[in-house]
Amino acid sequence: MENINIPYQALALTAALLFIAVAPLSYGYYAFVRIVVCGCAGVMCYHLWQDKDQGVWPWVWGMIAILFNPVISIYMTKEVWMVMDTAAGLLFSYAACTRYKQQSLSGS
Repeated sequence: MENINIPYQALALTAALLFIAVAPLSYGYYAFVRIVVCGCAGVMCYHLWQDKDQGVWPWVWGMIAILFNPVISIYMTKEVWMVMDTAAGLLFSYAACTRYKQQSLSGS
């Protein structure tokens, strides 16, 4: 996951949206989160795939994009979604920290 091409701010914002999604909010918020997470995870998967990353990361981001797909919803209980939101939030936080370190070292 060395070649992440998304700004760390976008990854951190996505992580924050996922952590907030654990709270009981309106359906509109969850729909918005699904769009953002699916898009961001899809872009991550695409960039890693294009960089010929042979590891597990393209598959992880692809599965997150499918799980949070706003078009064909996957129905689970609120408790299960809370676990999924937290796990995805932790992954996006890790990606944001990794990207931040990359940008700090390269000076971009």
